[in-house]
Amino acid sequence: MIKKNKLSAAVIASLASLYGADLLAQDQQVEEIFVQGIRASLSQATDLKRNSSVIQDSIVAEDIGKFPDQNVAESLQRITGVSISRVNGEGSKVTVRSFGPEFNSVKLNNRTLATTTSGRDFDFQVLPSELIGGADVKKTATADMAAGSIGAYVNVRTARPLNNEGLHLAGSVNVKTHSMAGEVNPEISGVFSNTFADDTFGVLAGVSYKNNDSRIDNYRSSHWNQYSYDGTGYGLPMGDATLGEDGNPTTLEGSRGPGRSIFNMIDENRERLGANIVVQWTPNEHFATTFDALHSELDREFLGSGLQVPNQTLSRYTNAVISDEGTLLHATIADTDIEMNVAYGQETSTTSAWGLNSVFTDGDLTLTFDYAHSDAELTFEGDDTTALHYTRFDADGVAQPSEIVLDYSNDVPSMTTTGSLDVTDISKVRSAWQRYSAYESTDEVNEIKLDALYEIDTGIVQSVKLGTAYSDREITSAEFGTEFDPSSGGETWDGAGMWIGDGSTWGDDTNNGALPASVLALSDSDFMNGVGGNFPRQWVQITNHDAYRAATQTYLDQAVTNGDGWRANIVNAGWDTVYASPGGTYTNKESGLDAYVQINLAGDLADKAWSGNVGGRYVTVVNSASGTASTIDLLLLADSSSLPDQVDNTAITSAKDSIVETSEDYFLPSANFSLDFANGNYLRTAIAKTITRPSLGDAGVNLTESAGVDSPTVTIAGANPYLQSYQVNQFDLSFEHYAENGSAYSAGYFFKDISNFISTINTVGPWEGPIDSYLQAAYDVNGQVVTFNSTRKENRPGGTVQGLELGALHYFDNLPGMWSGLGVQANYTYADSEDKDAQPVNLPLIVEPGSALEGFAKHSYNLVGFYDKDGIQARIAYNWRDQFLSSRSGDGLSPEYNDAYGQLDMSVSYDITENVTASFEGINLTNETRLQYYGQRDRVSLVEMSGARYQFGVRATF
Repeated sequence: MIKKNKLSAAVIASLASLYGADLLAQDQQVEEIFVQGIRASLSQATDLKRNSSVIQDSIVAEDIGKFPDQNVAESLQRITGVSISRVNGEGSKVTVRSFGPEFNSVKLNNRTLATTTSGRDFDFQVLPSELIGGADVKKTATADMAAGSIGAYVNVRTARPLNNEGLHLAGSVNVKTHSMAGEVNPEISGVFSNTFADDTFGVLAGVSYKNNDSRIDNYRSSHWNQYSYDGTGYGLPMGDATLGEDGNPTTLEGSRGPGRSIFNMIDENRERLGANIVVQWTPNEHFATTFDALHSELDREFLGSGLQVPNQTLSRYTNAVISDEGTLLHATIADTDIEMNVAYGQETSTTSAWGLNSVFTDGDLTLTFDYAHSDAELTFEGDDTTALHYTRFDADGVAQPSEIVLDYSNDVPSMTTTGSLDVTDISKVRSAWQRYSAYESTDEVNEIKLDALYEIDTGIVQSVKLGTAYSDREITSAEFGTEFDPSSGGETWDGAGMWIGDGSTWGDDTNNGALPASVLALSDSDFMNGVGGNFPRQWVQITNHDAYRAATQTYLDQAVTNGDGWRANIVNAGWDTVYASPGGTYTNKESGLDAYVQINLAGDLADKAWSGNVGGRYVTVVNSASGTASTIDLLLLADSSSLPDQVDNTAITSAKDSIVETSEDYFLPSANFSLDFANGNYLRTAIAKTITRPSLGDAGVNLTESAGVDSPTVTIAGANPYLQSYQVNQFDLSFEHYAENGSAYSAGYFFKDISNFISTINTVGPWEGPIDSYLQAAYDVNGQVVTFNSTRKENRPGGTVQGLELGALHYFDNLPGMWSGLGVQANYTYADSEDKDAQPVNLPLIVEPGSALEGFAKHSYNLVGFYDKDGIQARIAYNWRDQFLSSRSGDGLSPEYNDAYGQLDMSVSYDITENVTASFEGINLTNETRLQYYGQRDRVSLVEMSGARYQFGVRATF
């Protein structure tokens, strides 16, 4: 029979290869800890932080199959310095010390998990929280840690059977409801774990199913930079009818306002299935091996209909009020239709991963081999900007006078209509311009690692660790789509670089474009419920998308059959005809070879114990990008249909194949030291050079050149295969105190010097490409020049980021009786960023973004109060993040900001018996809205309301 202590050593050695070398330094009794309850999980997370060789924070499952939150990201936001982004109200990606998701390396069991985002940022929505055992956020680097993070290294750990000997069963059944959707959805999970053969063999299997209905209400604006004009290229063309805030004609030379104002209500259903299995075997004291596999599938379908105001019809403005800063505050637009904006999509994403880890020990030598494979696939098809119209035509086909009155004084602008426009009249809706889009993406990752640890214990040198790793990764992306106008006489894309059609309206046939009654219905009447304002709360919406597609296709087919004008030239068009997007089709292959050496140290300084590590990692990366670029073969110019002395651009384009191969090499030194003052006091410091590779999607060869709309410009957008990695030199200093009752307190300082950064760079200049010669001669008479506006990512000098972190976990054990179960967890992060080479925008009425780096909020804090005693567990949490610059060119010209956001969550559970627990959870209890704006606060780009989520459930363990 194998001795217990030797088996424990083998198991811990195996876990160390997956969870990091820190476990080797921990007491072997770690495997016998049975985590149960809020306090126990916080205490184990505190032990991981205390015993770590780096500056880190952790979260731990309260029990097998019982993670603290419905989503791993929502648990991570409780950690000092961590905030999260949300998709439709659910935690999605993490930001650490204000470094966004693309700067943080997120691993599953220290392995790269393939994604469907074409980037390196990890979406936690694919991970069922019931299958997770814990997560570590490592804020400083070591040589044995995979390169790729200048924010933090986040390792998510799945549960292991040999951590909990014997038979364990856990299952839960929950029902969830959404305050805006009103539906009740099920969630079911189960975990089985058992050990055999004197606890030398273990199996764990888990499954999780979740169905979730939600609704998202939003207001958004767009096209701010395209529709401003006063005869010289700027402002509203109304002369004395354009007023200032004082009621007199404005003296400003220009103004800025949205080209589109959109109110939308989107219903969404998400269905997620996840499963994992883990097999561990330790046949003797020298060998341990672990096989684990995970599969997750997420199906998403959404349908939304809303109102879209065509602000770009400048010739129809009859009144406008401009703020002193040049922002459109009030507008009256006469005799134009309101458009219906339709958003529809079906999306399926699957993620799979498996790996084999083996550990061999012999005396002072430990060898670890790890192989991992992961792949992800995503398919999407839908309509992203389909437009129907609320027509002004009466029953006799005569256009009636009408007005759209807008007031942008509030975050969600008021909107009223007069005359024949009625957004609740189903009979007014007509089909018009349609757009279909689809895309497919795949990601495949393979990794092999070999590590060797040799115990020396000579002087201050405790051990030497060295290793090598090889990885290859390939992502592919392909986009398809079509655009057509089945009934209004507008333009249709012919798939070969040309638009055809005369742009006229529905004509005298009042039934042209009408949709069957089964396709349309009135929406709910509570749009943006709780937000004050005189905007529409209800409108006509599409109820059956398949029937809507069939109806609009019938119009187009009939027009083609009848030889109706330009439509007679269309042989195959409509929803069944799609064209590949040259600028969205690419493949990126990346391979990397790493080697490292790390020396682990320990000793005494006077009567204080210290420990640390020093080392270096050499990294070489080769990237091969291939795909197509859509470039202009001939630019066509014509007089503008809506603006005097202006032009409309169209272009003939073609796809061109391209292949680019690049390579990079880096040496990344690092050092970490910890001084134990005894009595629970620790001082830690660390220094390192780190990198983050560019997003794989940003480093492709895909490129698109397109003609501007109502403006003499050519826009250039796409990827850049020559991007080099972000590079940072960093320093950390941290003081930590651990009390005897488990309370913990910390204060830290961090400094990062970014020597190489990546930003979206706006480049403007004269267009030198091919232009139709005849039209060019006429165009030059106006004295205008065709310009290009390029918005691609490029390398540039970075900046500095420094900040403070304060954290506290306090148990109120000194309170009497039941009150001793109270506790508080609080943290605050301050991060100050300075862009070394920030370039001013230098454009009229564009607010300068200043020297702040993108994505960095100065202030953030988390405050959690909890109670854990006598079978009652409760937690209430408030998480807040300050406003921050999200992009220096959010709309192509103006910087975009995320407004400050705070959210209140709570959970409570009661142990009915020793094995059965009932629980209730509420997310976003105060129904907070998320807001973004361009440059200044009165230029709102997005207001999003995702509602509150509530869940009630029962959980049983055996």
